[in-house]
Amino acid sequence: MSERINTVTIVGGGSAGWITALVLTTMLNRVDKNRIKITLIESPRIPNIGVGEGTVTGFSRLLRQLNIDEAEFMMKSDATFKCAGRFKGWHVDSNGKPTTSYNPFMEGGFVDGFQTYYYHQKFGAGGRSLIQTTQPTIELVERGLSPKLIGSKPYDALVPYTYHLNAKAFSDQLASIAKQRGVEYIQDEMLDLEQDEGGHISALKLEERGRYPVQFVVDCTGFRGRILQQALGEPFLDYSKHLLCDRAIPLPVPHRNADHIQPCTTATTLSSGWVFNVPLQSRMGTGYIYSSAHKSDDEALHELKQHLGDIVPDDASPPVIRMNIGRVRNTWVKNCVACGLSAGFVEPLEATAIYTIEQTARNLSFYFPEFGINEKAVAKFNHLMDEQYREVLDFIVMIYYTSNREEPFWKSAREDIQVPDTLLDNLELWKHYLPNANDVTGRYLFNYWDYYFILAGRNYFDREHYPGENMLRKKSWDMVLNRAEPAIADILRQLPSHTDYLKSVRKPRTGKKMLYSVNYKQ
Repeated sequence: MSERINTVTIVGGGSAGWITALVLTTMLNRVDKNRIKITLIESPRIPNIGVGEGTVTGFSRLLRQLNIDEAEFMMKSDATFKCAGRFKGWHVDSNGKPTTSYNPFMEGGFVDGFQTYYYHQKFGAGGRSLIQTTQPTIELVERGLSPKLIGSKPYDALVPYTYHLNAKAFSDQLASIAKQRGVEYIQDEMLDLEQDEGGHISALKLEERGRYPVQFVVDCTGFRGRILQQALGEPFLDYSKHLLCDRAIPLPVPHRNADHIQPCTTATTLSSGWVFNVPLQSRMGTGYIYSSAHKSDDEALHELKQHLGDIVPDDASPPVIRMNIGRVRNTWVKNCVACGLSAGFVEPLEATAIYTIEQTARNLSFYFPEFGINEKAVAKFNHLMDEQYREVLDFIVMIYYTSNREEPFWKSAREDIQVPDTLLDNLELWKHYLPNANDVTGRYLFNYWDYYFILAGRNYFDREHYPGENMLRKKSWDMVLNRAEPAIADILRQLPSHTDYLKSVRKPRTGKKMLYSVNYKQ
């Protein structure tokens, strides 16, 4: 297909459709807003569930590049801050007591060229974890503090953060901005599509508008994958052999204490999966992610309600969502790119759904076929997406696989799955060496610090001695400890409560909105 591409048709709305629309119109039409026509077609019959959803580091960069005001985003999306992921009950200690661990967004730093965990492993820190020793994250979360100062510049903070948000409110906000910036919106049902002799999609058949010619299509039709999977026949790579959870019951509840909103996502284990807690300004987004092979839907709902207790509304009747865990083999086929759930979904753990949407849209803007579809560009795009899905899969499998819980589900998550070879090799290596940057092939989201923090919280690095320890000077470590404690205390002393910061965001503002230039650097 060598013709010049002047139009993009996105089929499906929600976060996937509107993030794609806004990224493409911002990137491709930066100089001339009419250069590439972007149209989004959304079914009037598909419900959009407003669940609480987490994001990952780098999301604020997306908002900046899309010229979205941070305070306005937080107010309209019911957003709160997220400074870490907290894992409750994923590991039990030698007495059988469930433990709590964190994966913060701050790294631990270096001393004399070595990661601080080498020093912590050898010299310790008075019984404190490495996270407690080198950064304020855990205490910030437990005390319900904000990573930002009231009145600080947009996207500026003392502690790294991202956000929790209401997915429907966020997509509605993006839709409003995208329409203002020239994205055409059509509400209509796609009944069928036409393909040319080469198999490319040439037109959509819409219920109201009839035949609708297209040049390039982005499939955001959700788990159904109506275009890339159903029409173009692209195979789906099932990840159920790696990950067992395939059901979700979202059940939002009121805050138990709206004056103490902790800036973290919490994942708490139950018998056949885990419960997420995603705090929004107005409520707590929560729900049960579980394996249907180990728990029926009714049993799962009963267990979830028992876990949440009297905070569950009396009339609560939450839906059961069937999750297709896996991904398409190729995300770009012919003149169609799949995005969001139609491309793949690797479990809600670690909140990677919006991240993969963003990366799909970014990569499409980098390799956009303005002068015709180039097979080398398509291959490169698919290779990048393949790398990203593999990186996410390895990390999430690791979190399940290294749990030592003994319920049937948790034993199956260790014994009855296929563990990616890259992960097995690293876990074996890390029995003898501490992680370093060369070990983890992923270069997008999860690096070796993420692996260290998760595994250290499970006493994985329990050897007495590791290579390299004889090159460490205790004097250097003592200097770090002496500087870190007052520095951490000073940061915590400055920070307002999370609730107070959110109240300041909701106050009426005066003056001009700040605009942000688009930065194309990854």
